[in-house]
Amino acid sequence: MNVLIAYGTTEGQTRKIAETAAAHLRGAGHEVALYDTADPGPPVELDGFDASVIAASVHQEQHQPVVKRFAAAHCQSLNSMPSAFLSVSLSAALEETRGEAQAYVDRFLAVTGWQPAMTLLLGGALRFTEYDFFQEQIVKFIVMKRGVVSETESDREFTNWDALSSFLDAFLMTAEAR
Repeated sequence: MNVLIAYGTTEGQTRKIAETAAAHLRGAGHEVALYDTADPGPPVELDGFDASVIAASVHQEQHQPVVKRFAAAHCQSLNSMPSAFLSVSLSAALEETRGEAQAYVDRFLAVTGWQPAMTLLLGGALRFTEYDFFQEQIVKFIVMKRGVVSETESDREFTNWDALSSFLDAFLMTAEAR
């Protein structure tokens, strides 16, 4: 099966997730093309793909506009093939805020018209060592308010890699059955 993984990333965690997903699918014997939706290169044509996975991170309660435009522009093709959505956010990392994370997904799908067969909420990462002073202050305020971490000096990854692998295996079973 030929699978497209299109992604949008702000700080790099979603790219890491997309690359890990690609490696997992390749390990299962499938051809995979990675496509960064922010890349100004030639647009990707979905006609040559049997299935697709879109991964996007959430910032300020919204998925990246470039990923929204991609999904909206290709919703007819996406809806006609097995497809899955990976939504990456800190809200997905905490049980008490998973409802917020799901609301972000619901809003994204309503706006784009895309109806993926499966969705997965994944925790993102905090990269304190890469933030400028203002980013760091904003993130610290949000993180401390929500009680995500008590120490805000070191980087922290919240992605559940086992959940991603299980999700991809289930997606492959769904896609191959179709």
